[in-house]
Amino acid sequence: MAFIDDLTLILDLLVLVTVVVFYTAFTVFVHYRRKDTERAVSHLNEGALVLGLLGAGIGAIAVWGELTWPIPVAFGAYDLFFFDPLYLVSIILIAFAVTLWRGLPTHFVGIMAAVSGAGMIFYGTRAYQVGLTLDPLETYLMYLAFGVMGILAYPATLFVDWFITGPQNARSSPLPSPATPNYPMLWRVLVSLFLISVVLAGIAAVVYGFTAAWAHLASPP
Repeated sequence: MAFIDDLTLILDLLVLVTVVVFYTAFTVFVHYRRKDTERAVSHLNEGALVLGLLGAGIGAIAVWGELTWPIPVAFGAYDLFFFDPLYLVSIILIAFAVTLWRGLPTHFVGIMAAVSGAGMIFYGTRAYQVGLTLDPLETYLMYLAFGVMGILAYPATLFVDWFITGPQNARSSPLPSPATPNYPMLWRVLVSLFLISVVLAGIAAVVYGFTAAWAHLASPP
């Protein structure tokens, strides 16, 4: 089977994911600070819809890659390295969209993201140790950034369940809680760290794109 090079498309989709996640989280947090919960929920639902669509696109590529192993046998480890994490990302994005639109708690998706994020860090670290790609440092930084983003998604989903959707839908709260945090500074720090991790993941994907994707465009299969 011929090698089908879809790296540029994958990186484009990952950059879009970080953009939509950041834009959604930022706008929701701004409306939350203004005590406009209705607009916060509306923007959250719209962002979840877009992320679900991106997750479906990423999932189609990931499933195809897992079933066909399109990268030549000589580089077979690349199939595992690229398509395993992509499949996990697609499940998380689609699950987040479905749970929000169904009015269900999102922290279940958050814990999946945290575990998957740890796994992505492991994939990236191992690939860096064995020099799997031609751009080992850039690749490792991208996997590390997305891994940290996944881990910090867990407190972000707890914030959503307790203070964004929870006041309007009590069943989405992990535990009974007031509409405003008892420790606002703690949550402000956690949300800020999540936003920073999203920005870093987007930058890492762009940097990897400049160093790797352009080479693929110059010499397609």
